[in-house]
Amino acid sequence: MTAINLIAPKRKMSDGFCVWLTGLPAAGKTTIAKALQTELEKRGRVVTMLDGDGAMRQVLSTGLGFTKDDRDLNVRRAGFVAGEVVRHGGAVICALVSPYADARGFVRRMIDTAFVEVYVQTPLHVCEKRDPKGLDRRARAGELEHMTGIDDPYEESDPHVLNLQIDGERPVEKNVCVIATYLENRGLLERVSNPAALMIGRYQPWHDGHRALFMQALEMEGYVVIGVRETYGLSDKNPFTFAEVKARIEESLSAFVGSFEIRRLPNITNIVYGRDVGYRITRVGLGPEIEGISATQIRSTLNVIGKPYGVEWKDQVRLSS
Repeated sequence: MTAINLIAPKRKMSDGFCVWLTGLPAAGKTTIAKALQTELEKRGRVVTMLDGDGAMRQVLSTGLGFTKDDRDLNVRRAGFVAGEVVRHGGAVICALVSPYADARGFVRRMIDTAFVEVYVQTPLHVCEKRDPKGLDRRARAGELEHMTGIDDPYEESDPHVLNLQIDGERPVEKNVCVIATYLENRGLLERVSNPAALMIGRYQPWHDGHRALFMQALEMEGYVVIGVRETYGLSDKNPFTFAEVKARIEESLSAFVGSFEIRRLPNITNIVYGRDVGYRITRVGLGPEIEGISATQIRSTLNVIGKPYGVEWKDQVRLSS
């Protein structure tokens, strides 16, 4: 069974995200995490892995036990590290039992909309049958305390909060596909193979004319890649950093999350192509009112730092009534 909840659709300014795999011991979290890491790396993402049995217990949380307080502290430490990775634009996969809903909620609040909680739902009897370390057997024999699912609880998240629930008995590659598709739909991961339109510009600043062009491109192909030429600081015609341009575009297109992605490009000044290239180059007519919008005129109203006192620059790029 797969349960999906597309909550918190707005993206943060960063391209980073955290996939948090939670579930009973031996549910398959680490196996799925490793396969997901491979998939993300194939797509060009640099991935940080925080595994409950690896980096966390062996490095960051040595000395902690398995009481509720110790487990919660372990989760918070993992959440802090994951949040720093996300803040710097990285992708991080955390595979931890993390049995208590309040601790997972703490991490969700820390990472905000870039946090994707995935519950690997595997029945206890299946986990006990797998039991690769013999921990369930020892817990049943009374040799081990605080074993989640045996003498300690696993608290499932509120279904209105949980992002994704996957079946731990399903083939790993199918679960990876479900997670990747969810990330694509949230606009956190670039789509592959599907048709897309490409827009290239400086967007100094992004304005209603660009938005109108985006709408046409979206209607044509169903997905749009917006390439931002890196020209900040080359002249007074380029007052905005990539981060500022990206933030404005994301705000302008917030209703279309999942239908576009923004990529930083070099200062491309020439596009060269041969015959039979497999794509079209389309000139879109937008009408005189839209095409009359001038980024030069907009910039002329801005001061040298691009933000006149008391006026947000985003308010100056809207079409005048």
